[in-house]
Amino acid sequence: MAGTYSHTFIAEKLRTRLELFFPGANYSAAALEEGLESGDLFIKPEQILPFLRTVFLDEKILEVELDGLTRIYFSRLYDDPPPPVEREVDGEIVLVDPDYQPGDYLQNFSHLISLPLEPGIGNVSIRHSKRIVLRFFMTNYAVELGCSYQDLTTVDDIPVLRLSYPIVGRIIRGAREFRAKVPHDYDLEIVVAGKGKQADIETRLVNISVHGCSFSITKAQQQLLKVDEIRDIEFIYAGSSVLHIDSNVRHVSKIRGKNGTEYVCGVLFDLVTRTAASKIEEIVAAVQRAHLKELAELSENSGWDLVT
Repeated sequence: MAGTYSHTFIAEKLRTRLELFFPGANYSAAALEEGLESGDLFIKPEQILPFLRTVFLDEKILEVELDGLTRIYFSRLYDDPPPPVEREVDGEIVLVDPDYQPGDYLQNFSHLISLPLEPGIGNVSIRHSKRIVLRFFMTNYAVELGCSYQDLTTVDDIPVLRLSYPIVGRIIRGAREFRAKVPHDYDLEIVVAGKGKQADIETRLVNISVHGCSFSITKAQQQLLKVDEIRDIEFIYAGSSVLHIDSNVRHVSKIRGKNGTEYVCGVLFDLVTRTAASKIEEIVAAVQRAHLKELAELSENSGWDLVT
């Protein structure tokens, strides 16, 4: 009987929190039970931790939704190492860094640290928000976590946002088309053909799917790219050209990164031939294998079980 009561209590607590952060979603008693059983719905901090660790180590982009509004902001998780401690060394008191592995603060279940939001107006709105949903994408599903705003603070003299540790989460299957993240050391680049007298843009991919990709640009280059225009993109792997393909510019965005503001352009491929589509599928598969290898190495080095 005690076990039944405990399970019922968890289900009701889950329902309350889901209604708070996802008011448009109606979960029946059966759906709650199924979600708890499958792991697609969760409220326990230890269930949320593997996702946060993966987001942190993989430097995933967070979509940030404030009070259910349609405007989406972007950010990334940031570290929160403890301050130096005093220790006696050769008879002198010195400050030394305590034993700490990047991201260890997450296992305290106390809070999250995120970089400021982009667009910047979100940093004003978030201070007055009652509910915050963090959304990020795994291999073939999205994860949504509910939390709240705590404070504007600094870490290593960098302004950051302090959020509560999430109190509820859910998995959304098939939330978007699968996109493979391109590891930084993967030898794949693209050249975006310039328009008129514009210079070509040589850059690295951020991610790629069978229908489109996003790539890094500089602040100045964002002025060269217009939504809905067509650009030829050349894929270069290990120094050799492997594909030319026309692509439609869908968005030009900016997001905070650990090294400052980053600018990203997203395009949709014009797959006019089966040969081009097959080549893109090959590239996506190779990138995904490289990313999974990178995650495995991150997992081994950190000792954390990461989520794909």
